[in-house]
Amino acid sequence: MSLVAPVASALNIADTTVVLPIIGRFAGAFGTQWHTDVFIANPYSPIANVTMTFYVAGDIQRTTTIAIGPFSDVSLPDIVLNKFALATAAGQLILSCPTSVEARARIYNTGNPAGQFGQNVPGLEMITLRLQALMYGLSGIDGNRVNVGVANPNASSIVVTVAVRDKNNVLLHSEDITLQAHETRQINDVFSAYGIPPQDNLQVGFNSPSGAVIYGYASEVRNDTGDAIFVFGTGPNV
Repeated sequence: MSLVAPVASALNIADTTVVLPIIGRFAGAFGTQWHTDVFIANPYSPIANVTMTFYVAGDIQRTTTIAIGPFSDVSLPDIVLNKFALATAAGQLILSCPTSVEARARIYNTGNPAGQFGQNVPGLEMITLRLQALMYGLSGIDGNRVNVGVANPNASSIVVTVAVRDKNNVLLHSEDITLQAHETRQINDVFSAYGIPPQDNLQVGFNSPSGAVIYGYASEVRNDTGDAIFVFGTGPNV
């Protein structure tokens, strides 16, 4: 009798289309300087021919390709500069491949004398994205600020509702925003942007009533160091 049981809780994020909601190379608040490294894995035996499409905010999209050997992975340091030849840019990155691949990004601050501080951004497969993205437990006190964002990975524009609630589900702000095809909208310092008193245990939810999937996220950043925590939104009610 085997004593080894299958791990049913393992998360499979490999797919022929993988979405990274935001990558970038840009200056941020409090002297932060953000760069992005991207890591792509081919967990299968065929060679993976990956097309990377960077939907640059306010500019034309850029596309490049890369081949990854069987059961191998590649790292693409400072991808915005080294792969797309842009010194300053931000936007959504979509990876497509005839076979499945996995991807993640490391977005890190190089503008601190103590060294780099980074956050991991998981690439999620298109088929796992939902119509809701809920983030919770977000703090704007004790030296923290909160940025939130939502990506439209679809080829047409959509309307998304953003709702900000306190820990007791009291609505603090709500509005509809229109996202163009492959647009990512980020709201920096959500407390200041929406005139909400800084507090902890904030909830931010994005909902897509049109039936188009979204990728919502939050980034909780320390004001003193630029150290950040990335939270991707879940879809418990969808």
